[in-house]
Amino acid sequence: MADVEQTLQKLMEKILDEINYKPRETKIKAVTSDGANFTSALFLVDVTSPNRDDLKLFAKVACVGEKMRSKMNADWLYGTERFVYTQLIKIYKDIENEMNVPDEHRFRFPKLYGYSAETGEETVVMENLVESGYGPFNRMKSLDWAQASACIENLAKFHALSFAFSKHYPEEFEKLTVDLKYRISSEGLDVETKELWHKMIGNSLAAIDKDHHAPIIKILEGCKDDWTKYNAPIGQPVLVHGDYRQSNLLFRKQKDQRIAEIRNV
Repeated sequence: MADVEQTLQKLMEKILDEINYKPRETKIKAVTSDGANFTSALFLVDVTSPNRDDLKLFAKVACVGEKMRSKMNADWLYGTERFVYTQLIKIYKDIENEMNVPDEHRFRFPKLYGYSAETGEETVVMENLVESGYGPFNRMKSLDWAQASACIENLAKFHALSFAFSKHYPEEFEKLTVDLKYRISSEGLDVETKELWHKMIGNSLAAIDKDHHAPIIKILEGCKDDWTKYNAPIGQPVLVHGDYRQSNLLFRKQKDQRIAEIRNV
């Protein structure tokens, strides 16, 4: 943990110097995801300075070893995340502005403060949405109707913006669908990874009525043998999240409604 914290400390100095946030006191606190995050070390960063607004930030620092980096195509994964925060967000905001989308219907992205693309030290630093009233959901529990509907509505906005992107900027979108094509293959999986997959299938089945086990097993077992089959578009390509689950979502109640926010992309 010391190495990744030093990586973050170095980047924070660069970010804060660039916005001339001086003098300052920076406090970095490691946080745990209880096993929900496998690719990054997570941190809360609080920065204070006289006569300046406090900065409440959230940071992710790559923590994947060399062997695993190759297996999970980490360069592509981290590069995709940087693309979303540095380029895709601006494209989507420009589309929303052009189409005069009301604020309450816009897709909410956390503000990016800075990043590092250095291999082995990939880092993103963004606003801490918890400070804006958002909160995480217990990943070991099932979503209720309000939370599940908020998730679907949030995902629908994300996909709708993808369709708008393809219409407004067709050439750029066509190039992206090639660059962002799913690249993690099931070929050459080692014994440990295959065992992990079977464990995940078992955990999924434990939460489902036995009458529905057979079709679920058929889908999941098929996915195990050919992941690309289940990640290829059957019609118009769309940019998707790729890891849309409770651990990557934050929730906030607003006007008796619960709204969802993507935390990690």
